[in-house]
Amino acid sequence: MKVTVIIIALFFLFTAELFAKERILLGVENSWPPYSDSDGNGISKDIITKAFNAVDLEVEFVVLPYARALKMTKDGTLDGAFNVTKQISTIKQFNFHDNPFLKASASFYYPPNSLLNYQTLAEIPDDMIIGLIIGYEYGDDYEKHRQRFNEVRLTKQSQIIEMLQSNRIDMAIMFDEVAAYSLQKSNLPSSTIKQGAINHISDIYIAFSKSRDTDNIIKAFERGLKKINNSVTH
Repeated sequence: MKVTVIIIALFFLFTAELFAKERILLGVENSWPPYSDSDGNGISKDIITKAFNAVDLEVEFVVLPYARALKMTKDGTLDGAFNVTKQISTIKQFNFHDNPFLKASASFYYPPNSLLNYQTLAEIPDDMIIGLIIGYEYGDDYEKHRQRFNEVRLTKQSQIIEMLQSNRIDMAIMFDEVAAYSLQKSNLPSSTIKQGAINHISDIYIAFSKSRDTDNIIKAFERGLKKINNSVTH
């Protein structure tokens, strides 16, 4: 009986060691500061690193444009990519952990002298020219209305700000912390663009590949996230 118990214990120890040495490969976007800067560093990476470290797992990060990170995750080249919102379109493509690792608000933004001030997407007229980031999700409600708009998709937040400044787009949807950071980084006052009503508040997740066996990684991340959240509240 003792021999059987020892064998089982050794098996689980060996399995745990293999899992601990497993390489977790995550794509991190390069243009969403302060959550994720050009080097992939920022609030998001810090939280994710702490969560995996809390369960003795290490992560390798690959810095990529957001859309590319999602494509590589979908194709199974990466285990996952983060700063993704859970909505109908992404749930079809990726696996998600239960609870978001952070929340981020996004608002309508306009040229500095614009008289526009919409409170909801439903109020925005057809054919409005709206600046957005390539590959970003803006919520299920936006998906219902997007066909009515003329989207201008760009790669950087700074490009959206420039186009608002020069009145080349009617409005934009930007995450508030990102807009504030981008203005500060460019030494521009907040009055450079006009902030309007909140479009949505996004729950931010890691999107895991459906093409790879990521169930154990997801469970490990959930445990790690719970640990670091509990350490903050106690």
